[in-house]
Amino acid sequence: MLYEEAKALLVKYKEGKCTDAENALVEKWLFQYKNEDFNLSEERIKEISQEIWSKLPKQPIKLIKGSQWTRIAVAATILVFLLAGLYFVTGVQRHKQLTVKYSKDILPGSDRAILTLANGKKIILNNAGIGTVASEGGAVINKSTSGEVVYNDKSAAANGLIAYNTMSTPNGGRYHLILSDGTNVWLNAASSIKYPTVFTGNERRVVITGEVYFEVVHNAAKPFRVTAQGQTVEVLGTHFNIDAYANEPVIKTTLLEGRVKVTNTSKIVTLIPGEQAQVKPGTADNEIRVLDNVDTDEAIAWKNGLFQFNKASIESIMRQVARWYDVEINYNNNKIPSKTFTGSISMNSNLSQILEILSYTGLHFEIAGKKINVITE
Repeated sequence: MLYEEAKALLVKYKEGKCTDAENALVEKWLFQYKNEDFNLSEERIKEISQEIWSKLPKQPIKLIKGSQWTRIAVAATILVFLLAGLYFVTGVQRHKQLTVKYSKDILPGSDRAILTLANGKKIILNNAGIGTVASEGGAVINKSTSGEVVYNDKSAAANGLIAYNTMSTPNGGRYHLILSDGTNVWLNAASSIKYPTVFTGNERRVVITGEVYFEVVHNAAKPFRVTAQGQTVEVLGTHFNIDAYANEPVIKTTLLEGRVKVTNTSKIVTLIPGEQAQVKPGTADNEIRVLDNVDTDEAIAWKNGLFQFNKASIESIMRQVARWYDVEINYNNNKIPSKTFTGSISMNSNLSQILEILSYTGLHFEIAGKKINVITE
């Protein structure tokens, strides 16, 4: 019975009809054992099953939100996949013909950023030593032992002067910043934030590009305002993510905790946790669309070191890949495939590993220097 269930599940996977939990199990198995000879001997099956069993946690684990699997169930399911390998062999052999071609692999991005001071001086933070990086505008700027940049408010020495700094990440970089009020800020690749070294007056205002996640310290007397591509997000104290890349079709503001108010030139909406505001920049009506019950884990997966996709188009996936691996994407005959992908992949993977998993959609990939060629069948 388990063998028949495994065959049915593999058929669902090939047809793109699996649930998130089923996708996660199949893709984990395929990725871990992609180099195995699928004509497995009984001895090899026993070796792999023992390896899987030894690595599983002793307590029930949570693979996908809302889906609980016991240790025994996970081990049994993965082992059944191995036993069903001969059924899936036609698909695997076909996949082996789609291997990612490259002469040199590309490593994942890392914690990298440039800090631009008020006087124009630039500090490459990944090269900066631990301790005080600079001091200006009433703040001492330190790099902690864990790598983030922390602003310590020394406004008594500011003499009323307001200095603005800018932190920017390149393609292939991300960084963690703690503002002078204690607000935590995480910048994704190819992003920036401009902010005062010390917040004065009756508001805390910053300007961003790209994608930034905020955990804002509550201060009712000084609301926190974020400006991104003509829209403003106002909060008192909350956790939220703004995806405002210039090459993305919509600006997405996703709320995890608290409340935020999203404003543009024609409309104001208030979000509650689990909602996402979407704005198409440059459109005439400036409509703000609000989605409820969105997957907030997916929205901030990048902060936790994951690519997480839910029926995402190859085009949108490759934009993320381009930013994290600092590469250019090229589609053969300029034809963008109408494929989608669901699953989670570690951002610590080499580029070839990412493309290997994506090639199960039926696409070919070639890494040529700093360019990825996406080739349809």
